[in-house]
Amino acid sequence: MKRKSSVFIKFVILATLTMLVLSGCGSKSNNDTTAKAAKDEKKADQKVDNTVSKDNPIVVDKENKVVKVYATVNGKYLVSPTRHGLNWVEGKYGDQAVLKAYANPLKFNEALLEIGGVPAVEKGGDTSKEFETKANEKYILGDEVKVTVSWENAGKEYDINDVMVDSTGQKIVYKFGGNYDTQEAKMTGCYMCFDSCPAGITSNSTHPVGTFEGGHAEFHGNPDVLPADGTPLVLTYSIVK
Repeated sequence: MKRKSSVFIKFVILATLTMLVLSGCGSKSNNDTTAKAAKDEKKADQKVDNTVSKDNPIVVDKENKVVKVYATVNGKYLVSPTRHGLNWVEGKYGDQAVLKAYANPLKFNEALLEIGGVPAVEKGGDTSKEFETKANEKYILGDEVKVTVSWENAGKEYDINDVMVDSTGQKIVYKFGGNYDTQEAKMTGCYMCFDSCPAGITSNSTHPVGTFEGGHAEFHGNPDVLPADGTPLVLTYSIVK
C-alpha cells in the first residue's frame, strides 16, 4: 500500500511539471504571435511622407537640411536600361527615367542650394569648372548628395544603391552638378543621371560622361526592391560635407 501511494505521488508531480512546461510553451508561443502581429501592424501603418505630394512635389526642410521630392515609379525601366534615374514628366526626357518627378528641375536646383549645397556650376557660372578630367574622361564635380528612397509600407528608407542597378556593380555617387543654365535653355528634365552629365542637376560621379551612350554600362531600377509601376514614393536628399 505504501508503495502504491509513493507511485501515485510521483505520477501527480510528473503530471504537474508537464502542465507547467506546456503552459510556459503556450505562453511563449502566444507572446511571439502577439509580437509578430504588432510588428506587422506597425509596418502596415507606415505611410509615405505626407508633407510632400504630387500637388506639393518639393519640400525644403532647412532645419534638418534635407530636400524631399515626390515621384512615381516608371515600371518600364525596372527592366529596360536607361541613362535617367529621375526626370520631370514635362521635360524633354520625362518618360525615359526610372522615376517620374512632378516639379521643374530648376526648383530642385534651388532647393539643394537652400540646404547649403554647392554646385559645380552656379547660375551663369563658369562651365569649365564642371568636370574633373581623368584619363581623358570627364567626371562631374560639385557637392556629394546622399539620396534615400521610401514609400508606403516600404519598412525603411532605402539607399539609392539599393533601388537602382548598375551593370558594372559600382556604387552610385551623386554630385550636385547644377547646370541651371542648361536646364533653363534645354529643359531636358534631368534631376538625376546615371553617369556624369552636363545637363542633370545631379549626376553619378562614378561614371564619366558618355558611359551609357557608349555602351560601357547599363542602368535600371531594381525590380526586387522598388514597388510596382505608378507607386508614389519620396526621395530625400542631403548634402555630404
